[in-house]
Amino acid sequence: MVTAPGSSANLGPGFDVIGAAIGCYVRAANLAFDGAEGQAPCSNDHIARVAYEMAGGTGQIWFDFDLPPGRGLGFSAAARAAGAVLALLERGIGIDEAQELGYRIVTELEGHGDNAAPAVFGGLHVIAGGKNHRLAASLPGQLLLWVPELNTTPTDESRAQMPSMVDRTDAVFNLGRFGLLIAALYENDPSLLRLATQDRLHQPDRLAAAPETKQAVEAALDAGAHAAWLSGSGPTVAILVSPEQADLVAKELPSTGQILTPELDTTGAVEI
Repeated sequence: MVTAPGSSANLGPGFDVIGAAIGCYVRAANLAFDGAEGQAPCSNDHIARVAYEMAGGTGQIWFDFDLPPGRGLGFSAAARAAGAVLALLERGIGIDEAQELGYRIVTELEGHGDNAAPAVFGGLHVIAGGKNHRLAASLPGQLLLWVPELNTTPTDESRAQMPSMVDRTDAVFNLGRFGLLIAALYENDPSLLRLATQDRLHQPDRLAAAPETKQAVEAALDAGAHAAWLSGSGPTVAILVSPEQADLVAKELPSTGQILTPELDTTGAVEI
């Protein structure tokens, strides 16, 4: 059986270029192994099965998850990572090479390296063109996820809400914040995070279309969180707090969402 983590991408100003692996997982296994007898096989067009077969896998697989789908938490990248790495490991390929090959497959299918890299490798990743770089850093604080129970946000629909042109002042605004974000991560300095996670490229339009999510962002910051950002395309809100703030901030979030408290995953798609 292979597990793969979800991810929170963008982290405010890092639109399409940064993602963090979160400890909520999907699982894929070959029906002939891993004690999976009796499980229902994936359909032929299931995204995990497509990735599995693209990586050279044969036979039937099953798929399970505790990662909320359609919530801006990298579900499709995680499913593809689990399927691809499962197939590669079954072929006798070592885990390091399996992850490298799996990343290429997931990126080709997914089109979002900021979700693919965390799902396959774990950790924090910056994507620049075809280059993926894992940061030697962690998240400075405890992670909370506010996950709406009913709303979902298809990425393509969310992107359609954003303008195709960016004003220069907005680009400069985001460049400065992204530089500060990298400093905050490497220096483990939560005091920088509120400014460092501000954004003008994607969050204003997406939040305008999701008032409940916008309310969650504002409530978290008003309650003293270090930072709050729209996870991926939303509607989930990712929040960083000091451990002693966690309960207080959670109580102030809209009651229509589920609160998750995952750790930063550091292993990615692996066999268990």
